[in-house]
Amino acid sequence: LAAAALLLSTFAPPQTPAPPDRAVATALLSRLEGAWTGTGTILGQASTVEMQWTPVLGGRFVRLTFASHIGRPPKTQHFEGHAYYEVRPDGRVRATWFDSSGQTRPIEATANPTTLVSAWGTPETEVGETTYRLVSQHEMAVVDRVRQKDGTWREFGRSTLSRTLPPR
Repeated sequence: LAAAALLLSTFAPPQTPAPPDRAVATALLSRLEGAWTGTGTILGQASTVEMQWTPVLGGRFVRLTFASHIGRPPKTQHFEGHAYYEVRPDGRVRATWFDSSGQTRPIEATANPTTLVSAWGTPETEVGETTYRLVSQHEMAVVDRVRQKDGTWREFGRSTLSRTLPPR
């Protein structure tokens, strides 16, 4: 009987991943709305981080504004960026990122009830991902990783943020 089950599973059609769930993605972006601040490590240095998630343009997009202050004074480096997230009718989440270093990057994101994973960049520039995970209604963990030339992933940022302003 076990051999028959093994034989049948060998010929079973491959499982296709479930299609993105528009309601789940929309609900998560709504839960992220508001202002957040916190601390962490970026590029091996202590950092402070501020971000805000705001519905814009008639609610068609959610704008992420991000700012970090990396390192200790007087050598603190300031970095900021904006992304415009959209949940498409088919449930896919897409965005475009613009930052103070002059970079523009496409984003393809996946969502579950507590986590948004934003895969960004292109093979011609740089490929990375940022994970935004709601630990609670008032705490968010953010992890940034970049793909190395050898295909391995290197974490370059990790922060814990607290909600400072609720959604509007």
